[in-house]
Amino acid sequence: MSTHRDEHDSGSFFALDTGLLPGIVEGVLHRRGATQWSVEQGEFWCSVRPHGHRSGEQGWKLHLSATPLSAALVLAVAADVLVEERASFKFAGALDRVALLTGGRADRGGGGKFITVYPDEPELFRRLARRLHAATLGLRGPRILSDRPYAPGSLVHYRYGVFSGVRTTTNDGDTDVRLRRPDGGLEKDRRQAWVTTPAWAPPPFPEPTPSPEAVARSGAVPSRPRQAAGPRKPESGPARKSVRLNGRYVVAKAIRHAFKGGVYLATDETTGRRAVVKEARAHVGVRMDGTGLQDTLRHEAEMLEALAPLGLTPAAIELFAQGGNLFLAQEFVPGRTLRDRLVEQPVRDLAEFLDLGRQIVEIVAAVHGTGRVLRDLSPNNLMVTPEGRVRLIDVEYLAPEGVPVRRGYTPGYVGPEVSSLRDYDFTPPTYASDLYGLGAVLLHLATGVDMLLVPDDRPVGDRTEALIRSAIADHSWTAPLLPLLLALCSPLPGGRWELPRVRKALAELPGSAPRAADGDGDSGSSGDSGRTGGAMTPVADSTGEGGLPALSDEERERLLADGLAYLLRTRPGSGGHLWDVSAFGATTDPLNVQYGSAGVLAVLTRAAAAGAGADVRDGVAELTEWTRRGLAGLPTGRTADGTLLPGLHFGRSGTAWALLDAAMLLGDDSVAAEASALARAVPVDWPNRDICHGAAGAGMAQLHFWRTTGDPVFRDRAVECAEAIVAAAEDHPAGVIWPVPATFDSNLAGARHYGFAHGIAGIGAFLLAAGVAAERADLVRAARTAGDTLVRLARTGNGRAVWPAGDRDADGPVGQTHWCSGSSGIGTFLVRLWAETGDERHREAAVLAAAGVREAMWLSSPAACHGLAGNAEFLLDLYAALGDARFHDQAGQLAACIRTRAVRRDGLLVVPDESLEAVTGGYQTGVAGTVGMLLRLRDGGPRLWMPDTPDLFAPVGRNPRTTVGAR
Repeated sequence: MSTHRDEHDSGSFFALDTGLLPGIVEGVLHRRGATQWSVEQGEFWCSVRPHGHRSGEQGWKLHLSATPLSAALVLAVAADVLVEERASFKFAGALDRVALLTGGRADRGGGGKFITVYPDEPELFRRLARRLHAATLGLRGPRILSDRPYAPGSLVHYRYGVFSGVRTTTNDGDTDVRLRRPDGGLEKDRRQAWVTTPAWAPPPFPEPTPSPEAVARSGAVPSRPRQAAGPRKPESGPARKSVRLNGRYVVAKAIRHAFKGGVYLATDETTGRRAVVKEARAHVGVRMDGTGLQDTLRHEAEMLEALAPLGLTPAAIELFAQGGNLFLAQEFVPGRTLRDRLVEQPVRDLAEFLDLGRQIVEIVAAVHGTGRVLRDLSPNNLMVTPEGRVRLIDVEYLAPEGVPVRRGYTPGYVGPEVSSLRDYDFTPPTYASDLYGLGAVLLHLATGVDMLLVPDDRPVGDRTEALIRSAIADHSWTAPLLPLLLALCSPLPGGRWELPRVRKALAELPGSAPRAADGDGDSGSSGDSGRTGGAMTPVADSTGEGGLPALSDEERERLLADGLAYLLRTRPGSGGHLWDVSAFGATTDPLNVQYGSAGVLAVLTRAAAAGAGADVRDGVAELTEWTRRGLAGLPTGRTADGTLLPGLHFGRSGTAWALLDAAMLLGDDSVAAEASALARAVPVDWPNRDICHGAAGAGMAQLHFWRTTGDPVFRDRAVECAEAIVAAAEDHPAGVIWPVPATFDSNLAGARHYGFAHGIAGIGAFLLAAGVAAERADLVRAARTAGDTLVRLARTGNGRAVWPAGDRDADGPVGQTHWCSGSSGIGTFLVRLWAETGDERHREAAVLAAAGVREAMWLSSPAACHGLAGNAEFLLDLYAALGDARFHDQAGQLAACIRTRAVRRDGLLVVPDESLEAVTGGYQTGVAGTVGMLLRLRDGGPRLWMPDTPDLFAPVGRNPRTTVGAR
């Protein structure tokens, strides 16, 4: 959840730039008397072109890199050449944009591209490359990884790619600008961290073919024209050559890739031991004083040497340069970061807390004893070894106490005296700022909380205190820690307890409670571990008796009223959306469920049906009309060949569903007819079989239309969809799986997921619903096979069940608990499967999934897709199915946890999105999903986007019914 933030991230330490770069271009145009040009300043890029000029679709383009310090000079000399040649170009419009493009967190495929040039024809491309190289020779800028340099060390780079391109909607539901192949088909413009050139691209610099006479005289074989190289992705498979750094470090794998350089796990051939090698690329992250990330890496090496006598950090082995980049080899520390450890193994009692917490306190004390301030103490920078020893990693931000530096920190782990500064302000580090970080880390250790709050007009201390008190109240064993944590996290540095008093407070804590037994398994086990007598039985909730009080009626009604008011106050966001969205959300269909109007419309429709005011009903009517117009006018929601996207959350199935429900509320037959026509036009067979993007999502919508309209065509189409999905199933060691085909044009190609959004659980839920609707025992059996697979894949222990996201390491860590790829979504399917078949294994697994969801409450964002709103919906499913009020209470506790993050916006109390740093409107990621959950928490009723039968869940006290396919 936390993301490191420093001057390399935001670039705003160059915010004193006030039109410098556009002014340089205006000056060049004026000096050359070039009046027939336009200079258009956008949000990020400034575009410069001769009047009336339009670039072609694609071709060889040029990129020039720079640093924030060289950018003005690079632009001045380049613009002089480009204006003379009448070439269109764009550049990052301000120095803080240049800093973003060349900072450590820049995208690897786009980093360094300060100026982009669009030559009209090949000869101009070659001439510009030559002239720009000569004009910028000797200036500084980072290597652009996606391009070829014109010459070694040149700022001029080139690649074949889109100019205006062909804008299209991808199979995943986002927009992309694509290349047109010679055969007329479209191809993705792949901006990788290595050169990827289409095989059909013309050569950029063809070599002259020698005459036959010259060949005969020389006796040489005629050379072929230099062709554009194909993809240069690192080789894979058995034939891959090992990478050796400095002649001794053989790289085993990359721990992390980044524009600033990678972090690699290697074997040191001189010692035979494993080492971690950190890389810093040249001219990346350059600051106003001319230093960059290579200087930061040198500083880290110095800090490791200085702290070596303490034995708390990895040992520095050596600092070396290779290929223009700087590397630091250091001791490999086995284990997991504190953050990752707590996801899989939460702290459950005071004894375990003290074991780790005292070590963290001593790390801070030892560093302070050297006269230095940590500045960036967070769960990401503490490693817990398999033996339980805590060690400090990533020490590049250590600085002498009292010597002014720019800020560097992890959001939520630094006091307001630092987070409130501007990035370009200098401030002397203080020991007191580390005390705040210590308190935040200890709070995270005890409860899983990140103290990340969106700023508003309320005193920060009031909000952090409320968050701390709520988290402590939810973990009964942590109550003695409350005074310590409140003091360390005081908004005033003078109010924070110093380390001797912290030690004393920890020493005076009451005796720790005995730890809960782990049973037969642990959080890393699989299969039947953690079972007793063949049943998976939850142990006591680690939060203790009672836990956090459920959200009060008054607080719930405030969040509902203000959330609905926020959604009714549409504020056009980017990409044609009616509400603010994330950067990725802006590339998706404004009419979809995930980020767009369909998700909000469904929530407003439910609120109006529940008796909300006339303004909400009017909002339903207005949003329905806006969505109808969008269906006719927006160029999204269809692939390049005009096919409607089928997915429930990213495609048009969810849009049709929302319009049908709105039509039922409004009594509008014409809208219902349009919605039905849209649903009939959605394909029900698709290479991706999942809920979000694929066929299972379309099938869910068909079932909803059948139940709502009674039209048998929709049931028949759902069955057709289910049959195709069953036929596409593949064997898995645990049972069955539906991979996304590796050849499918999708970012999910090759994915083998288990969860609801993209994998087995969502597909199984659809097969179950289709089997019940059509009275098809074979489809119900297929759903049972899917459920049995998930039971076998469960990782159980400590009374909870969690799952890996999928088969591959890249799918994510074990222990995710959200709807998309974790316990919440898998439990959503399993409890429905139990309700239909009566198989106790599925009920037991669902209950254990709920324990995992509840335990991870404070680790989660508020959102529906990856957070608390979706998790609470699952708990409400369990309440409806089992009649156990405990689950309704737990859903109310998750709602109370959401409330602790609420922020004021224009007088309204609303919940931030999954980033915890912004307020957005979308259903799966923002306000709408939270409001939808709160409506159901208050009023009951079916879950949105699930085609459940009215009698799916047996009434309290009645055994689950037996249906086709049940034993």
